Amino acid sequence: MQLYQPTGGGVGRHVKDITECLSRRGHEVVLCGPSAPDGMSQLPPRVSHVSLDLGRAVSPAADVAALARLTGILWQLKPDVLHTHSSKAGAVGRMARLSRPRTPVVYTPHGYAFAGWFSSSRERLAYREIERALAPLSSRVVCVCEAEARLGASVGFSGRIRVVHNGIDVPDPGPSDPRMLELGRSGPVICVLTQLRPGKGIETLIDAAPALLAHHRQLQVAIWGEGPERESLLARARETGVAESFHFLGRSADPLAALRGADVFVHPSLAEAFPYAILEAMAAGAPIVASDVGGVGEALIDGESGLLVPAGSVPALGQTLIGLLDDPQRRAALGSAAKLRVQRLFTREAMIDRLVGVYHEVALKD
Repeated sequence: MQLYQPTGGGVGRHVKDITECLSRRGHEVVLCGPSAPDGMSQLPPRVSHVSLDLGRAVSPAADVAALARLTGILWQLKPDVLHTHSSKAGAVGRMARLSRPRTPVVYTPHGYAFAGWFSSSRERLAYREIERALAPLSSRVVCVCEAEARLGASVGFSGRIRVVHNGIDVPDPGPSDPRMLELGRSGPVICVLTQLRPGKGIETLIDAAPALLAHHRQLQVAIWGEGPERESLLARARETGVAESFHFLGRSADPLAALRGADVFVHPSLAEAFPYAILEAMAAGAPIVASDVGGVGEALIDGESGLLVPAGSVPALGQTLIGLLDDPQRRAALGSAAKLRVQRLFTREAMIDRLVGVYHEVALKD
């Protein structure tokens, strides 16, 4: 059983990929979440969906109701393994194990909440202590990168941690998104693919834009994604005087097509685990400039398959982008190296092979 809270973003993508691959291999999968993951309009063979209302925000009444419903689902379906995804599903799923202790629970944080972006250190400490309290209920913790594994060890998971890097199918060459091609007629194009929410660092790119535009007056910035920060980011772009160069294009139905039209892909996030956007940019052969956070430095080798900058540093991001935009040969070399690296190390089938190994491990031992 796959228990998850977000249906989109990296978590939804991860659950969708796991489900499709397990179905092809003949496994039965029960999806348990608010709805089927985004992009899964039709369930694959041997896959069913059980609705469970899980909100992102902490809500004691709603969370207790979700726990009670999940407990009933577990007693009814008796899954061989319960795999929980994200902090909310991880907490509810592990607490449900108290009523059915023989059900092994695998937990994938997809970025520990206590390591994410917070306006208050008190919130960060509270989430850390919650993780520490729930650690004994985790049969295994599957971390999507070594950086996340180190955080897991700091809150008591110790020898139960297994690292399974995210992976993707590397696609055949295809066309670029027409909107990216249109922007490219005006000047070089920087592309961002992200959710527009706190912690994604778009404000860093906006603040670096005046220096970028001083060197590349026709520069265009394509922001693909949706979220609650859209209006505040638009306002910041206007206040900074760069709004004409920033294009908020909404959600992309084909991220790889958007990436193929980019001269540079930028990932300025302030906190991450092992983001799919980086893997997609690598698969598209895009030159990448990214914040050195979480497992990004495990995906990319700085200076060989991408360029890393300190998170939140406006000068470092601006200077790195100026240098890369001035050097088409280096852009091509970085993009080619990134594509070879993702093909060799971060495929979807390799991810599933390792994950199935974890399932067998807990199903046999727990």
